[in-house]
Amino acid sequence: MTYPCHYLAAMLLFALAAPAPARTIIVTDADCERMAFIQAAAPRWSWGGYDVSTNSQSTALLYLYADRAFLICFPLDKIPKGQKILKAELNFTTGLQTPGEQKLHLRRILAPWGAGVCWQYASVRPKKVEWKQAGARGVGSDRAVKTSAVVRTSEAGEKVVNVTEDVELWYSGAAINHGWMLTLEDRDTYVVMNSPVWSGRGTWKLRITYEPQ
Repeated sequence: MTYPCHYLAAMLLFALAAPAPARTIIVTDADCERMAFIQAAAPRWSWGGYDVSTNSQSTALLYLYADRAFLICFPLDKIPKGQKILKAELNFTTGLQTPGEQKLHLRRILAPWGAGVCWQYASVRPKKVEWKQAGARGVGSDRAVKTSAVVRTSEAGEKVVNVTEDVELWYSGAAINHGWMLTLEDRDTYVVMNSPVWSGRGTWKLRITYEPQ
C-alpha cells in the first residue's frame, strides 16, 4: 500500500514534534568512586563494618550505630544535559536490627571528602582536612541542616527512599554532589545493612527517571 507524499510528510513532522519519552537509569554502588563507613571507635579508619576483635574490623556487613555513618556518592554523569529530573529513588537493603521501629537519617554531605576519609578527617591527601565536627556531624558545614529523608524500618528488607529533590539540586548545579551520609541518631540501637564491598555489591541503587526539558 502506498501513501501520498503529503501524508508521509505530515507523519514525519508529527513524529519529530512528539516529545521524547522519559528514560530511567540505575546507578549502583559499583559505579561509585567514593564510599566509606566511619566510626568514632576507629577515628582514622575509612572502612570498618563491625568489630571482629581488638583493632580488627570486618567489611562483610555494616553495623550502623549512633556513633557511625555510611557515606556514599553516586555519579550523575550518565544523565544527558538538558534533562528534567522526574523522580529519583535510593534503594538499599537492611538486615537485623534492634526490635521495634528504627529511624535512619539520610542527609546531603556539604563538605568535600575523599582519600583517607575517616571519623576525624574528610580527607588526608593531598593534605589533611578535618571535618568541622568529627564524624561529619557539623550541621550546615559538614552535612545539610535539612534531613533528606527519615527511613523508618521495623524489619529486614528493601528500603526505597525518594531523593528527587537532592538529585535535582545536584544535576542542576544548585548544589555540589558530595553524596549522602546515612546515620542512626538514637543511642543503644543498631541496624545492619548490606556492605557494597562484600556480598552486598550492587544492592545500593539510585534509580533516576528523566525527560528532555
